[in-house]
Amino acid sequence: MSENQDGDARVYLAGPDIYHPHAVEIVANKKSVCERYGLVGVSPLDIDGGRRQSGTPDDALFIYRAAADLIAGCDALIANMSPFRGPGLDAATALEMGIMAGKQGPVIGYSLDHQPYKARLAHLLDVIDEAFVTVDGRLTTRDGHLVEDFQLTDTAMAAGAALAAGAPIAGDFETAVRWMRRLLRPA
Repeated sequence: MSENQDGDARVYLAGPDIYHPHAVEIVANKKSVCERYGLVGVSPLDIDGGRRQSGTPDDALFIYRAAADLIAGCDALIANMSPFRGPGLDAATALEMGIMAGKQGPVIGYSLDHQPYKARLAHLLDVIDEAFVTVDGRLTTRDGHLVEDFQLTDTAMAAGAALAAGAPIAGDFETAVRWMRRLLRPA
């Protein structure tokens, strides 16, 4: 573990919370919850010089590299997998989960939307007056693209990254922190 000087495990806090108008307060609250459980929360907002929301392609590359470095310095990751700007989780969160999974660190996910991915996708398609169809016994969109249906809050790969640690996808942040604590410091 890449613990801090107090011996607490460092946990990267992934998710679209950084786009919220009250991002600083939300992240501070999450770090406080982590601290109560003996963990150190690390956020994309901790990037040296701050995390900008716009700029040049070089700025984007800087953010990517800085976030990847933050993740590399952490022992684990907790991901807010709540749907963001569509039926699934934030793309950046999925990438951050993949970076942690690639270094064999545990990933715990949580979602504030407990509907299965298929149900959210069906709702989105209904809004645009589209419907699922069945082709050769398989659920697809009208253009023939298969629809995943694993009764999970997101796609198999995204949910699998969170499930691989042996914990369920939690229904809230604090439950995810408690799962992470159990994984990092078994009784």
